[in-house]
Amino acid sequence: MTEGIENNNGRLKAVTLISVFAFVAVFATMLALASVYDLEISKILTNGNLAEGEYYSSNGFGLFFEAFGATPIWFVIAFSGVILFWNVPALKQIKMKISDKGKNALCVFLMIVCAVVVLVGFYFFISETFKYVFEHMGNEDYKHNGYVVALEVFVALPLSVLLIFAWKNFDEKTHKKLLRFALVMIFTAIFYLLIEVIKGPVGRMRFRTMNYLGDFSGYTPWYQINGKRNILDFVDDSCKSFPSGHTFSAAVIYSLLCLPSLFEKLNKPWIKALFYVGTIGYTMIVAISRIVVGAHFMSDVLFGGTIAFVASMLGKEMFVDGFKHFKCFGKNSNADKGDAEISHNGFSEEDAK
Repeated sequence: MTEGIENNNGRLKAVTLISVFAFVAVFATMLALASVYDLEISKILTNGNLAEGEYYSSNGFGLFFEAFGATPIWFVIAFSGVILFWNVPALKQIKMKISDKGKNALCVFLMIVCAVVVLVGFYFFISETFKYVFEHMGNEDYKHNGYVVALEVFVALPLSVLLIFAWKNFDEKTHKKLLRFALVMIFTAIFYLLIEVIKGPVGRMRFRTMNYLGDFSGYTPWYQINGKRNILDFVDDSCKSFPSGHTFSAAVIYSLLCLPSLFEKLNKPWIKALFYVGTIGYTMIVAISRIVVGAHFMSDVLFGGTIAFVASMLGKEMFVDGFKHFKCFGKNSNADKGDAEISHNGFSEEDAK
């Protein structure tokens, strides 16, 4: 048995090292290309898609993903809310220094909060989509129109109710597993704050800003700090190119990569491959669409997507894998099979029952 554990640990070390090395190599190669050819790549991809002197593109592919590409982050909020909603009743089984009546009141309150979170997720999904539609129609004033907001809430409310009640059919064991999935999604989404923190101080001028001005002398590489600024009066984000928030929001979909480790039916090589192809493919499509419309440079989308990927992998390591990829390098990693709650195959003992 000890020999088997050592072999598994050795394989895990090898896979971890190879994966990290491959990731760093691919990222470094793409970053090197972007650092040198950022402006040239944007000129090639916007050619015929962004008219000279224009700020907004008329390219259908780019416009579609500008409106819908970032939806994963709003679905993450909605689905995390519904998962937490159906896990709240489990709090009644936890020993607390409050009466049963107090526990019930607490659970009701938390379930209401979770339901509101679901509603918020769907509301912003609809609101952000309408925002870009109005933006390209030249009717930005409608974005905050009371009737439009009411319509968005009216559509989001039944979607939220349907999702909450549809989720009720899962059994308790599935709810517990999905709770770990929700924690990964929430952890990943929180890193969007990092995107917003970086955008302002870097102050990188968007390609389409320079295209509108007809002057590309304002181009700066991704690593240059320009300070917070805005040089156009009809938008407030003309110099918030780096990193790409759209690509990050799309790349939150990488959270799905933890599902094969939670559900044995999904833990098959071909299914894992589909998850990787699907998540990477979607993120790449959104990233390319952002360059096509002149909203971002290659380095912008590279960092936006990478931050989300790293965050989701860290979340998976913490909430699903029990830090097994770190523990396998420890001195006593082979000594105790029960050292980690999660075994080498990615499932806990409870899941295997």
